[in-house]
Amino acid sequence: MKQIGALATQAERIVDLSADFRLRDPAGYERWYQHPHPHPEWLAQFAYGLPELHRHELAGARYVSGVGCNASVTLLALWPLYRRGLVRETVVEVKVGSSEGGHRPSPPAHHPERAGVVRSYKPTGHRHVAEIIQELALDPNEPKVHFSVTSVGIVRGALATCHCLLDENIPEKEAWSFYRQDYGDEPFVRLVRARRGIHRYPEPKILTASNYCDIGFESDQANKRLVVIAAIDNLMKGAAGSAVQALNLMYDWPETLGLEFPGLHPI
Repeated sequence: MKQIGALATQAERIVDLSADFRLRDPAGYERWYQHPHPHPEWLAQFAYGLPELHRHELAGARYVSGVGCNASVTLLALWPLYRRGLVRETVVEVKVGSSEGGHRPSPPAHHPERAGVVRSYKPTGHRHVAEIIQELALDPNEPKVHFSVTSVGIVRGALATCHCLLDENIPEKEAWSFYRQDYGDEPFVRLVRARRGIHRYPEPKILTASNYCDIGFESDQANKRLVVIAAIDNLMKGAAGSAVQALNLMYDWPETLGLEFPGLHPI
């Protein structure tokens, strides 16, 4: 971060994959990262690097932030509902693989220790919540998004199960129409729902090494609840894939350039 000024004078475009420039509010950064931002004047200059929400800002941008993988999968799951003001409160549970363990090695992130486990990692207070609050334009003092992360025995992938509590029921057919309107033309968002077979809902395994986000849902009419399920490969759509997608937009290249690999499944 200390070198950002020097880099900016030398590079035409910067996509920063760290968490340094994801938040626009310096006070919010200090709250979630427990220290002041050393260059708060730069925060407003970075576009948030999730193309599905900020395509027009990314086009031609010079500075773009990375996006948290848990934030990516959750935002894509919730955006069509929240932008229409349909959700009263949401409980989000994200299950993640060992490759999300961060840039410093640690015993809990070591895959032999992680293999075969289902371990609560961050029941409250995950830093990616700050991005969710920002991008959904929620009240930071009362966001009404309850967010937990659980480590499971896989290497890569993130699965968000979002329990959206509604003021009024949304028939499944109407919910499908909202998601089709918002994502129908998106190259890397797919709507998933099958009544038979193994993959009836989104599943990280079939997305390994791809840049897709799969989204599905089921309505609980008796309780005014819509359960939205979204899956990504956290190293692709949750990190490097979205960065390449943003870079393509920044240079006015085809948005799918270098990202059309369908994934490794069934390997």
